[in-house]
Amino acid sequence: MRISVIYSLLLVCCTLVPNVACAQEKPKAEVKVTAGFVEDSLYIGKPVRFYLTARYPQKLNMVFPDSSHTYTPFEFESKDYFATDTEDGISYDSVIYYVTTFEIDREQYLSLPVFQINEKDSTTFQSEQDTILVTQLVNFSVDTIAIDKLPMKLSVAYHDVPGQFNWPIFTIVAVSILVIALIVFFVFGKRIRRYFRIKSMLEAHRKFVESYTREVGNLRQAFSAVTTETALAHWKLYMEQLEARPYTKLTTREARNFFQDETLIRNLQTIDGAIYGHSVNVIEPLESLKAVADQRFQTKLQEVKHG
Repeated sequence: MRISVIYSLLLVCCTLVPNVACAQEKPKAEVKVTAGFVEDSLYIGKPVRFYLTARYPQKLNMVFPDSSHTYTPFEFESKDYFATDTEDGISYDSVIYYVTTFEIDREQYLSLPVFQINEKDSTTFQSEQDTILVTQLVNFSVDTIAIDKLPMKLSVAYHDVPGQFNWPIFTIVAVSILVIALIVFFVFGKRIRRYFRIKSMLEAHRKFVESYTREVGNLRQAFSAVTTETALAHWKLYMEQLEARPYTKLTTREARNFFQDETLIRNLQTIDGAIYGHSVNVIEPLESLKAVADQRFQTKLQEVKHG
């Protein structure tokens, strides 16, 4: 009987001791995450503040989202982080995020997580979703208005839209042309100058021969002192341009000492006698002057070609 009573007392004690121990154990603190918008409305493209806080036991390692996190439908701009505040083994962290949105929906929603870093994995504590209203600057939505009520004005008149000058392309083309021109000038400049000088000489000689031959032909039909003087002046001018010597500024007497060509001097004297005297024999001296011009032209042409 005594054994049975003792056994019953032991059984009651074993049952009560665990319960008392459990009652005396302090309950574990939980992780609490809160979040929300500071403002109640926003403008598209303008930053708005979103706070995120976490209260947790000091021994836990908690991490807040950074710039690499996805904030859809918002975009991350910056953040302000406040130092951890710990009291009685409980830590408190808070961050204010600056985010912007370019969505046009009237209501925008955002919820952010806080991560508990464990030895091999992590635990996510998601905040409740908060709502913010977009301030609309336009009083109507085009997508919701009937097409016959749209505020549009029909016009079929031609409107001249001035074209924009493409300065970058112009600069590239201009510089390219300049570079090519410089290359051509330094590589082929002498040859090009020679070509144009020869072409100019041929053209000048052709014009001289045409006009001089016409004047001599007129003198063949009838002598004229005026025509003779014109032909001589034409010849002197051409020779001066061809040889760069002062033919037009020299008299026949001065030319004797300058040119030292007796045949040329006699022809000039004969022509002077016809102009200022009574001689009409000018065809042969004028033809001789033309032959001199042809001969000097060929000599000068060869000098330019092989110079």
